[in-house]
Amino acid sequence: MFVRHGLSKPDVGSVFLFFATCLVFFSPVSAEEIKIGGTGNALGTMRLLGEAFSKKHPDVKVNVLSSLGSSGALKAVPKGAIDIGLTSRALSDEERSTGIQAIEYARSPTVLAVSIKSKITDITREQIADIYSGKLSNWPDGTLVRPVLRQPGDDNTKQIRSLSPTIDKALGIAEQRPGLTFAVTDQEAAEKIEIIPGAIGVTTVALIKSESRSLRALTLDGVEPTERNGAAGLYPIIKTFFFVTAPTPSPNVQQFIAFVRSPAGHDILAQTGHWIP
Repeated sequence: MFVRHGLSKPDVGSVFLFFATCLVFFSPVSAEEIKIGGTGNALGTMRLLGEAFSKKHPDVKVNVLSSLGSSGALKAVPKGAIDIGLTSRALSDEERSTGIQAIEYARSPTVLAVSIKSKITDITREQIADIYSGKLSNWPDGTLVRPVLRQPGDDNTKQIRSLSPTIDKALGIAEQRPGLTFAVTDQEAAEKIEIIPGAIGVTTVALIKSESRSLRALTLDGVEPTERNGAAGLYPIIKTFFFVTAPTPSPNVQQFIAFVRSPAGHDILAQTGHWIP
């Protein structure tokens, strides 16, 4: 009888167990995710905050979605579609009844802006009304004035309307004027102000700084739209930003909000045109 020397035939069960163990110990573990979405004016800053947070907490990925608007965020949070909503207004009683809460985290000036290539640096309430009504049709260098409009119920539009009854009336006229440019989102508005010759529109210092936009925020009636002037009540139109969450946010969400409120978070907010109330 001859005996075969060498290894015996491996047991199939042992091989399976070996590879299963390898998968457990060597497969990459997916990071947990925080989904954030809402008003476009807050997205650029939130991406910067998310990147800084994830560097400190590499096991948590912050996913900032494209613009949903404040209304979209207020619908998405109660459904669990996003973890943190970003809005530029406080909640109504009806919205609170859906079981969500709003936490103010920062403020930034709302501004009329032009391309950085423009020579325009300041504007008055009277000129704003004349631009929207069509009375002021050319800039001093002869360039056609091209206002970029938003939908009537947009928060930016409401803030500009609040500057004076004359501007409110002029915006009503502008919305009926044929051929004017409209933008659906905050990012689309900023892009059109950047690229359309002679364009002027509404945005925020926060969006301009956080997204490094080629835009100039205009002085309004001689008051510069700085964070200091906003905080002091000297500049008239301010955007207030809120986190919207479930009544008891997840530990990751609580940790992210705590980071935004930390000195590191406050530094990022200050660099992107905000102040803390």
